[in-house]
Parts: sequence; structure tokens; C-alpha cells
Amino acid sequence: ALPISKMASSGGLVAALLLLLCCCLLSPSVASGLDDIGLTGTCDGSAAESADGADGADGGAGCGCGAVGRDGKGPDGNSAAPPASSTATDHEAPEAAALVSLPGGEFVMGSDAGLFPQDGEASRKVTVSPFRISQYSTSNDRFAAFVEATGYVTEAERFGNSFCVEQFVSEEVSKHITQAVAAAPWWIPVNGTDWRHPVGPDSDLTGIGNHPVTHVSWNDAQAFCRWSTPGGRLPTEAEWEFAARGGLVGRTFPWGNKANPGGKHRMNTWQSSMSDEITKEHNAFKHSWLPTKDAHAFYSATNTAEDGYKTTAPVDAYEPNKYGLYNTVGNVWEWVEDWFTPDRSGLPTVNPRGPPSGDARLKKGGSFMCHTFTCFRYRVAARMFISQDSSAHNVGFRCAAEALGQDSQNAET
Repeated sequence: ALPISKMASSGGLVAALLLLLCCCLLSPSVASGLDDIGLTGTCDGSAAESADGADGADGGAGCGCGAVGRDGKGPDGNSAAPPASSTATDHEAPEAAALVSLPGGEFVMGSDAGLFPQDGEASRKVTVSPFRISQYSTSNDRFAAFVEATGYVTEAERFGNSFCVEQFVSEEVSKHITQAVAAAPWWIPVNGTDWRHPVGPDSDLTGIGNHPVTHVSWNDAQAFCRWSTPGGRLPTEAEWEFAARGGLVGRTFPWGNKANPGGKHRMNTWQSSMSDEITKEHNAFKHSWLPTKDAHAFYSATNTAEDGYKTTAPVDAYEPNKYGLYNTVGNVWEWVEDWFTPDRSGLPTVNPRGPPSGDARLKKGGSFMCHTFTCFRYRVAARMFISQDSSAHNVGFRCAAEALGQDSQNAET
């Protein structure tokens, strides 16, 4: 795996300086492909800048989604306590879990488009057994029911902070912020931010109960899934991608290859008020080395919300795919079970689950922060790694489980 450089900050937050995780330089042969799918802009392997604005030699300014992470240390410098276990024996109602049964089978996961070779997107044929997966990302209301039933405390609450996008944090809170992620300064660590307070301690969940829960770590997500339904867990990457594709073969998005077919928005991504100014020539490589200051300006400009939402959207927004799943691309990144490796060639091809151990977990699907000018990972094949105790305003999850009748069999294997 690519190394991650870390920058320590208060509350144990760190920044992974290698922003190639979120934005890489595409080969010219790929550029024309963006027009083919109805997209313009760039997804560059851009030169990261140091904190004083000088161009750096490595990294790049993308959406910054790969730049936020933790080092496993709590605010006092000691290792953060493990998440509280779920002690309640009851589960949420099946209609709340909304698991759909999928038949599994053989399919091609990944992509050979050459967009992000360092991420290990290369295609491979795999087989997944029948399984169940939720139609929806887990909502704030469902997570609140879990916390009420179990007394669970998330890792962001234990750390005392989480990452927010600066333009959505109130002026009162912002004036006390003294740090930012050096390579992605629109991402800031905000004390008092957690799932109940998604954009700072003076925010709450009013009006967004049916939006995806955010500021949850991989560990938090697994704890919820275990409570949600018997045998509940996060989906494997292969299961997630099988479900997200909705039975389509070789398509970029869950519905096809056009981002906005017929001019209709099908997902929640970023529309910047400066997009036309920057990308007016529709040249994906006009800004092939995007300085951090330009990406910062991009994410400081207003999100015009042409898709209806400035940040998260309801978990049932837009049309579902053919398997009945909503928002598998855009809105929020979704944790999956697997450890990350960029080389999947030696992994099993039947029910693959990633390597047995690693330094970071995987997330899939992109988020409301995505735009082709900065980050083209809101595709079913895209993948990004992040430490499993990390949390941010654009990371959530959905749950999965074995097919009915297979729980005991899989528990033995």
C-alpha cells in the first residue's frame, strides 16, 4: 500500500498528506472518457502545497477525502478506548433494517479505465454467494435508536472531535479553530463534532433525521450492524459493488454511464458556484497540476446545490438502482468490511474479503464532496482507504447479512 504521512493535531487528529488517495493524474487516453459519460473537469494527481502555500512535490489537491484520519490516540495522547460493545439483545424492526435479498453470482468488479491505478481498481472476475444488504445508508434516526437501546458511545465522541468542511461550520465555532488539514485546508478538526452534532457543537439533527448518520468510524458501523439484525455486519467490498451495480455490467454508475441522464440528477455531489469559471473549456486536463490553494478556493465557493442538497441528502433521495438500493454513489462514502490492499490479484475470487489484516479499511461510493474537478471517485468501481477509527462529515455506512438460512453455515467456516 502507499505510505500515509501524518500530521499530528489536537485531539489525536492527523492528516494523511498523500492526496493521491482522492485525486490522481489521469492519462490523456482517459480524458475523452469523461465526456463519454457526461462529465467534465479533472481528477488530477495534483501537487500538494505546504501550509504556507508553496507547491509540494507529492500528493495533490483533491476533495481531501483521503486526507482526514486519526492515529489512534485520544485527546490525552493515550490510545483511545475501544468502542463500547452493544449489550442490548433486541434488534431493530426488519422494516427499519430494510434488507433486500440478492442472489449473488459471478460478476466483474473494478475497472480497467486506468483512472486510479494506485487504488487497485483493476477489474477482476469474482463470485459472491447470496446475501442481504440494506436498501439505505443508515440514517440518523436509526443510529439514535441504536444508541438509545445500547448506550453506545462513538469513537468521535471519545476523541472529542471529528472533521468538518469549513464552509458549513458556524462563524462562532470557526473563530476558535486554529488548525486545518495542511494538504486539504477546507477540512478542519472541530471539537464537539460527532454524529449528533454534524457541523460543530452548535449544530444538531433537526430536519435531517432521515439523512445518513456521519462521523462514525468503521468500528462504530460494525457495532450498529451487529445490533441491527441477527448476523448483521458491514458488506464486503465485493458484496457492496455487486449490489451497487444493480445487475448492470461494466457501467460507471448504478444506472449507466451518464452522470445526469436526460439532464436529471441521480446522485448528490458537489456543484460549485465557480465550476463554470474553472472548467468552462471542458478540458479535464486544463488544471493537470491543481494547487491546493485552487482546490481550497473551489471548496470555499458556494455549493449551488443543483441536485437539491448542499451537504447530505435523505437516504431515500433519488431513484434506486435495479436491486432497490438508494444512494450507493454520492451522498456519503460507505464503509465496507475489507482491509485495503492495492493488489487484489492474489485474493480469493469466491466471496473475497480482502487481506486478513492491514493498516486501513475501505470505503466506497464517493460523497457530496465529489466533483470531477477534484475527485472522480463517485463510481461503483472506485475505492479509497482510511484508518478504521477515522470519521468525517461525509462518511457513513449501510449494513449487510448472510442470506437467510446461511448464518450458521458461515459461522462454522
